[in-house]
Amino acid sequence: MVPTDIPDQGRAELEAAARNLDAPMAVLDPLLACITVRDVRPIQVSGLLEAGYRRLRALRDRLADLSADAANGDGVCDVAGVLRDILDTGKAISPPDLVARLGDMEEAAASAGPAALASVLECRALAAASGQDHLAAADLCRRAAGTPDLSQPRRWQLVQLQATLLGDHGREFDDDTALTASIELLRTSALPLAEECKNPEYRAGSLEALGNVLGIVGQRRMGTRYLEDAIGAFHEALDLRDPEAAPTEWAAAQNGLGNALGALGQRQADDGLLNQAVDAFGQALTLRSEELTPRDWASTMNNLAAVLQSLGRKNKDPKVLKRAVEAYKGVLRIWTRGTVPLDWAAAMDNLGSGLRALGEHRRGPRTLEQAVAAYRSALAERPRDRLPGEWAMTHNNLGAALQKLAQREENPDIMRQAVEAYENTLLEWTREKSPMTWAMAKANLGVALRELAAMTGDIETADRAVAEIGAAVDVFRGASHAQYTELGEEQLSFARQLLAELIAQTDSENAEATRIALKINT
Repeated sequence: MVPTDIPDQGRAELEAAARNLDAPMAVLDPLLACITVRDVRPIQVSGLLEAGYRRLRALRDRLADLSADAANGDGVCDVAGVLRDILDTGKAISPPDLVARLGDMEEAAASAGPAALASVLECRALAAASGQDHLAAADLCRRAAGTPDLSQPRRWQLVQLQATLLGDHGREFDDDTALTASIELLRTSALPLAEECKNPEYRAGSLEALGNVLGIVGQRRMGTRYLEDAIGAFHEALDLRDPEAAPTEWAAAQNGLGNALGALGQRQADDGLLNQAVDAFGQALTLRSEELTPRDWASTMNNLAAVLQSLGRKNKDPKVLKRAVEAYKGVLRIWTRGTVPLDWAAAMDNLGSGLRALGEHRRGPRTLEQAVAAYRSALAERPRDRLPGEWAMTHNNLGAALQKLAQREENPDIMRQAVEAYENTLLEWTREKSPMTWAMAKANLGVALRELAAMTGDIETADRAVAEIGAAVDVFRGASHAQYTELGEEQLSFARQLLAELIAQTDSENAEATRIALKINT
């Protein structure tokens, strides 16, 4: 059973993720419980569950090795065998219980020798990581790597795992300190150990891990240094990898390189970097297929689509935008609503944005109508009570698509729907939470109201447009954001001009009506 304190919609999403893992619910229940007590967003849950289960399977393999080595002594072999059997038979055991029971083995393992002690500490680390306690797991790896008389290859493995766990924690729980510690550990310990071992695969593995963490930090921070260093790390790793000997690792490195190039290319508006990102994703897809590795394939296709969309929008190129749309459609063949509902909703939202951008270059309304349909589909799995941020973002995107469609069709009813979508956005994007985001949504609403007023000739709507855009401009000006202020003031001028014209037109019509009435009466 799934823990009963999870909301109904959350339970459904978790059960879907559990089915994808093809694992006994008795094993997954304790992992789910460890996730739900943490401050995580619903979109993270399936990924955390998968990662926890992967750590649990790695633990099972380590326990099998421990129990099979008679040199470890009965005190280690027997307990390791019992715990292995629990995991094999699908019995329920929580990660904290596993950590505690493995801790009881430490004294016996220390008596058996440094290799046994390091392995027990590694097992405890994997158990802690399966329950999302990455920091405790990383500290256990640190202790294991510090065990005297370990071989250098074994020490590298433990340091590499420690750095990976720190990176996992920093990525999932927004901990910059953990990310920085991971980078430092890879640079000052893992990579030197790989050099001492004279093992190019070890060095490539550490460089790939370094590239991934640098890329995460680079996307979260201003500037370009971290992203540039990530690109360098991936290039060096790929120079050491043979795609035929290590296809999985080579494809993952190409995917990581594409992500770093894409992020840097978007930040610098650099077509060259964006095209290099497309090439890197293309290389990854030569070894990631929809048939054999569907989940990895879908992930890379989603990354590729995002870069293609960025290139297509920047260069107003409908052919590139069409490629982005087709890539998103491919992703949706794998990320289905029944298996990964929240990932499906994210892909639907992305597809909507691709279709909206493509629709702007097409004369007919069909592509924009498809964009609207995609956004509405995404909202079916992005309810406000569970995903308020995503709900607001999709409504903002929906408003933009409806606004374009209303312009194309010259249809005030569709423009009213756009206004409603923007109004929904502002229910979550409040001035208190994020003034600039609120101001941008206010500006979007104001422009839609101005266009609706132009279609209907309604003075009240035009007056409200002036007020909404004016409120946005006040925030832009107060934040000293010159570009947004200039654009906002231009839209405000248009709105005021329209209001004045509508008032003048009404005054003229009233005057004419009065003149006619007086003439009739006389």
